[in-house]
Amino acid sequence: MSDQIQTLTSRREFLFLYDIKMGNPNGDPDENRPRVLPDGTHYVTDVRLKRFVRDYLKMQGQEILVDTIEDKTTNLTGRVAAHLEAHKLKQCEGRELVDILLGAFIDARLFGSSFAFKKQDKWEPKPEPKTLTGAVQINHGEVLHEAEEVDIHGTSVFGSAEEKSQGTFTTYFGLRYALMGFNGVANEHSAKLSRLTDDDYATLLKAMWNGVRSAGNTRTKYGQNPRLLVSVAYKPGEEFQFGNLADYVSLAPTTGKPEKQWASPDDYQVDLSKLAERIGQQAAKIAAVEYCVSPDLQLAPSLSDMDLADVEKKNLDFDGYSA
Repeated sequence: MSDQIQTLTSRREFLFLYDIKMGNPNGDPDENRPRVLPDGTHYVTDVRLKRFVRDYLKMQGQEILVDTIEDKTTNLTGRVAAHLEAHKLKQCEGRELVDILLGAFIDARLFGSSFAFKKQDKWEPKPEPKTLTGAVQINHGEVLHEAEEVDIHGTSVFGSAEEKSQGTFTTYFGLRYALMGFNGVANEHSAKLSRLTDDDYATLLKAMWNGVRSAGNTRTKYGQNPRLLVSVAYKPGEEFQFGNLADYVSLAPTTGKPEKQWASPDDYQVDLSKLAERIGQQAAKIAAVEYCVSPDLQLAPSLSDMDLADVEKKNLDFDGYSA
């Protein structure tokens, strides 16, 4: 089955920036405070970004492997059993089972899976392979500047007209403002195993852009917006990748405020000159650069004005703006 599919035709690499205002981009497991490294840099796990992607894809009607069943948690065996039953497929194992999962679930093709099945209802699948490395690997994201932590207080009142009582005080922790940067690579060799296609990768880009915004249905995640997405498509056969595109991006203040007092993209400019220089130096290996930019972001230079030699530039224009 997998031999008949045209998988990812060449390596891809992306940079994704999004911001949050008065919210918690990724709480720690103890106090649910924003996660922070020993040097004070705030960060967001790759799991958080993948969750944005999965949630968006699910809202678009795509089936997701890492998911609930009727809004109830389950293990992998239960999730797969439910899928087989819903599609009137027999229980199976080995390569046949893995082929079914890769054909059905885009998140398995993107991010892989350990296929850690547990025995349930006398069925304990034995997949082949037992672990599948995802074609897309994403680093933890980092806030690209100093950010101010805030404790946000409120009240919660539960009661009826017959039983009036004083509400309880609530506190959650967040960041006043933060611009996060993520890096990722889609490997064409791993894509042959996970059956990731060019269309799947294009879907990932759109899901990242829209996914962080769609997560605003919770108080701590409200106020997140995509700001910049850059995807580098290498020429077929090239084994090169930069590895960390965020290294070629820097922020410069525009209002004179200290970084911790930044409150929006109006307070800084994103300098892409080094990124443009590096892409130009490797232009012989690069087929195209795709991008999407928020109109509120100040760029220098703009993506459309970058001189990238013979590299094709394409504005993905997810929001209907030009850059």
